[in-house]
Amino acid sequence: MTNKEKEMKTAQIYRADAAPQAPKSALRDLVQTLGLALLAFTLVIGVTGSASAGQAQDEAAVRSLGDNFVKAFVQKNAEVRASLFTENGTFVTPVGDFLQGHAAMVKDFGPEAQQAVNGNTQAAFSNWRIRFIKPDVAVADALLTLRNVNGPDGTVIPVIPVNFFYVAALHGNQWLIEDGRAHFAPAPANAMTKSAMSQK
Repeated sequence: MTNKEKEMKTAQIYRADAAPQAPKSALRDLVQTLGLALLAFTLVIGVTGSASAGQAQDEAAVRSLGDNFVKAFVQKNAEVRASLFTENGTFVTPVGDFLQGHAAMVKDFGPEAQQAVNGNTQAAFSNWRIRFIKPDVAVADALLTLRNVNGPDGTVIPVIPVNFFYVAALHGNQWLIEDGRAHFAPAPANAMTKSAMSQK
Protein backbone atom coordinates (compact mmCIF):
# COMPACT_ATOMS: atom_id res chain seq x y z
CA MET A 1 0.00 0.00 0.00
CA THR A 2 1.46 3.30 -1.00
CA ASN A 3 1.66 6.33 1.27
CA LYS A 4 -1.01 8.07 -0.79
CA GLU A 5 -3.45 5.15 -0.33
CA LYS A 6 -2.76 5.18 3.43
CA GLU A 7 -3.51 8.91 3.58
CA MET A 8 -6.77 8.38 1.69
CA LYS A 9 -7.85 5.56 4.00
CA THR A 10 -6.95 7.63 7.06
CA ALA A 11 -8.87 10.58 5.64
CA GLN A 12 -11.84 8.33 4.94
CA ILE A 13 -11.72 6.95 8.45
CA TYR A 14 -11.80 10.44 9.91
CA ARG A 15 -14.57 11.43 7.57
CA ALA A 16 -16.55 8.35 8.49
CA ASP A 17 -16.04 9.11 12.20
CA ALA A 18 -16.95 12.76 11.66
CA ALA A 19 -20.34 11.94 10.13
CA PRO A 20 -21.80 10.26 13.25
CA GLN A 21 -20.23 12.95 15.44
CA ALA A 22 -22.02 15.80 13.65
CA PRO A 23 -25.55 14.76 14.73
CA LYS A 24 -24.33 14.11 18.29
CA SER A 25 -22.72 17.54 18.40
CA ALA A 26 -25.84 19.22 16.98
CA LEU A 27 -28.03 17.29 19.40
CA ARG A 28 -25.78 18.28 22.32
CA ASP A 29 -25.95 21.94 21.23
CA LEU A 30 -29.73 21.75 20.93
CA VAL A 31 -30.07 20.19 24.40
CA GLN A 32 -27.76 22.82 25.89
CA THR A 33 -29.71 25.62 24.17
CA LEU A 34 -33.03 24.21 25.37
CA GLY A 35 -31.60 23.79 28.87
CA LEU A 36 -30.41 27.39 28.96
CA ALA A 37 -33.75 28.61 27.61
CA LEU A 38 -35.59 26.60 30.27
CA LEU A 39 -33.30 27.99 32.99
CA ALA A 40 -33.87 31.56 31.76
CA PHE A 41 -37.63 30.97 31.60
CA THR A 42 -37.61 29.59 35.16
CA LEU A 43 -35.66 32.61 36.40
CA VAL A 44 -38.07 35.02 34.68
CA ILE A 45 -41.07 33.20 36.17
CA GLY A 46 -39.43 33.32 39.61
CA VAL A 47 -38.70 37.04 39.37
CA THR A 48 -42.20 37.76 38.02
CA GLY A 49 -43.76 35.64 40.75
CA SER A 50 -41.86 37.41 43.52
CA ALA A 51 -42.65 40.82 41.96
CA SER A 52 -46.34 39.89 41.82
CA ALA A 53 -46.23 38.70 45.43
CA GLY A 54 -44.49 41.94 46.44
CA GLN A 55 -47.08 44.05 44.63
CA ALA A 56 -49.91 42.05 46.20
CA GLN A 57 -48.45 42.76 49.65
CA ASP A 58 -48.09 46.46 48.82
CA GLU A 59 -51.65 46.59 47.48
CA ALA A 60 -52.92 45.00 50.70
CA ALA A 61 -50.93 47.55 52.74
CA VAL A 62 -52.35 50.47 50.71
CA ARG A 63 -55.89 49.12 51.10
CA SER A 64 -55.42 48.61 54.85
CA LEU A 65 -54.79 52.37 55.21
CA GLY A 66 -58.40 53.00 54.19
CA ASP A 67 -59.72 50.10 56.28
CA ASN A 68 -57.84 51.33 59.36
CA PHE A 69 -59.08 54.87 58.73
CA VAL A 70 -62.75 53.84 58.89
CA LYS A 71 -62.14 51.41 61.76
CA ALA A 72 -60.65 54.29 63.77
CA PHE A 73 -63.62 56.47 62.72
CA VAL A 74 -66.10 53.97 64.17
CA GLN A 75 -63.92 53.61 67.29
CA LYS A 76 -63.77 57.42 67.65
CA ASN A 77 -59.97 57.39 67.62
CA ALA A 78 -58.79 60.64 66.04
CA GLU A 79 -55.09 59.98 66.78
CA VAL A 80 -55.06 56.68 64.89
CA ARG A 81 -56.84 58.25 61.91
CA ALA A 82 -54.27 61.06 61.77
CA SER A 83 -51.33 58.64 62.20
CA LEU A 84 -52.19 56.98 58.88
CA PHE A 85 -51.06 60.17 57.10
CA THR A 86 -47.56 61.54 56.64
CA GLU A 87 -46.64 64.19 59.20
CA ASN A 88 -47.53 66.97 56.77
CA GLY A 89 -50.22 65.05 54.86
CA THR A 90 -53.43 66.65 53.66
CA PHE A 91 -57.08 65.62 53.73
CA VAL A 92 -60.29 67.18 52.43
CA THR A 93 -63.33 66.10 54.44
CA PRO A 94 -66.69 65.31 52.82
CA VAL A 95 -67.98 68.76 53.84
CA GLY A 96 -64.98 70.43 52.16
CA ASP A 97 -62.68 71.27 55.10
CA PHE A 98 -58.98 71.23 54.12
CA LEU A 99 -56.74 69.73 56.78
CA GLN A 100 -52.95 69.66 56.77
CA GLY A 101 -50.77 67.90 59.33
CA HIS A 102 -51.54 65.61 62.24
CA ALA A 103 -52.52 68.36 64.69
CA ALA A 104 -55.20 69.78 62.35
CA MET A 105 -56.51 66.29 61.64
CA VAL A 106 -56.72 65.24 65.29
CA LYS A 107 -58.63 68.46 66.05
CA ASP A 108 -61.09 67.97 63.14
CA PHE A 109 -61.50 64.22 63.72
CA GLY A 110 -62.14 64.92 67.42
CA PRO A 111 -65.29 65.17 69.58
CA GLU A 112 -67.45 67.15 67.15
CA ALA A 113 -66.92 64.68 64.28
CA GLN A 114 -67.25 61.76 66.67
CA GLN A 115 -70.83 62.79 67.51
CA ALA A 116 -71.82 61.28 64.16
CA VAL A 117 -70.91 57.82 65.47
CA ASN A 118 -73.31 55.81 67.61
CA GLY A 119 -73.38 52.21 68.80
CA ASN A 120 -74.92 51.02 65.51
CA THR A 121 -72.64 52.94 63.13
CA GLN A 122 -70.84 50.86 60.52
CA ALA A 123 -68.37 51.80 57.82
CA ALA A 124 -66.98 49.69 54.98
CA PHE A 125 -65.19 50.15 51.68
CA SER A 126 -66.11 48.55 48.38
CA ASN A 127 -65.29 48.97 44.66
CA TRP A 128 -61.56 49.30 45.31
CA ARG A 129 -59.31 50.51 42.49
CA ILE A 130 -55.61 50.67 43.33
CA ARG A 131 -53.02 51.71 40.77
CA PHE A 132 -49.27 51.98 41.30
CA ILE A 133 -47.79 55.12 39.73
CA LYS A 134 -44.33 53.95 40.82
CA PRO A 135 -43.35 50.96 42.97
CA ASP A 136 -43.47 53.22 46.05
CA VAL A 137 -46.46 55.45 45.11
CA ALA A 138 -50.05 54.26 44.74
CA VAL A 139 -53.43 55.84 44.07
CA ALA A 140 -56.45 54.31 45.84
CA ASP A 141 -60.06 54.99 44.96
CA ALA A 142 -63.04 53.33 46.65
CA LEU A 143 -66.62 53.77 47.76
CA LEU A 144 -67.04 54.20 51.51
CA THR A 145 -70.49 53.33 52.79
CA LEU A 146 -71.43 54.70 56.22
CA ARG A 147 -74.48 53.20 57.89
CA ASN A 148 -76.54 54.44 60.84
CA VAL A 149 -74.75 57.75 61.28
CA ASN A 150 -76.10 60.55 63.48
CA GLY A 151 -77.11 63.54 61.39
CA PRO A 152 -76.60 67.18 62.51
CA ASP A 153 -80.18 67.31 63.81
CA GLY A 154 -79.78 64.08 65.81
CA THR A 155 -81.72 61.81 63.47
CA VAL A 156 -80.03 58.64 62.32
CA ILE A 157 -79.15 58.54 58.62
CA PRO A 158 -79.38 54.93 57.37
CA VAL A 159 -76.84 55.14 54.51
CA ILE A 160 -74.30 57.74 53.44
CA PRO A 161 -72.13 56.87 50.40
CA VAL A 162 -68.78 58.65 50.22
CA ASN A 163 -66.29 58.63 47.35
CA PHE A 164 -62.89 58.20 48.98
CA PHE A 165 -59.60 58.82 47.15
CA TYR A 166 -56.04 58.94 48.44
CA VAL A 167 -52.41 58.90 47.34
CA ALA A 168 -50.17 56.64 49.42
CA ALA A 169 -46.38 56.50 49.46
CA LEU A 170 -43.90 54.07 50.94
CA HIS A 171 -41.82 55.66 53.71
CA GLY A 172 -39.12 53.23 54.76
CA ASN A 173 -41.13 50.03 55.13
CA GLN A 174 -44.46 51.70 55.95
CA TRP A 175 -47.18 52.93 53.60
CA LEU A 176 -48.72 56.29 54.59
CA ILE A 177 -51.34 58.56 53.05
CA GLU A 178 -49.85 61.69 51.48
CA ASP A 179 -53.15 63.21 50.40
CA GLY A 180 -56.78 62.15 50.83
CA ARG A 181 -60.11 63.39 49.46
CA ALA A 182 -63.60 62.37 50.56
CA HIS A 183 -66.77 63.57 48.81
CA PHE A 184 -70.39 62.67 49.42
CA ALA A 185 -71.55 60.43 46.59
CA PRO A 186 -75.05 60.53 45.14
CA ALA A 187 -77.40 58.49 47.31
CA PRO A 188 -78.32 55.14 45.80
CA ALA A 189 -81.74 55.00 44.19
CA ASN A 190 -84.41 53.31 46.28
CA ALA A 191 -88.01 52.25 45.65
CA MET A 192 -89.38 55.68 46.64
CA THR A 193 -87.09 57.66 44.35
CA LYS A 194 -87.72 55.24 41.45
CA SER A 195 -91.48 55.57 42.02
CA ALA A 196 -91.30 59.37 42.12
CA MET A 197 -89.19 59.43 38.94
CA SER A 198 -91.64 57.20 37.08
CA GLN A 199 -94.52 59.57 37.91
CA LYS A 200 -92.81 62.51 36.23
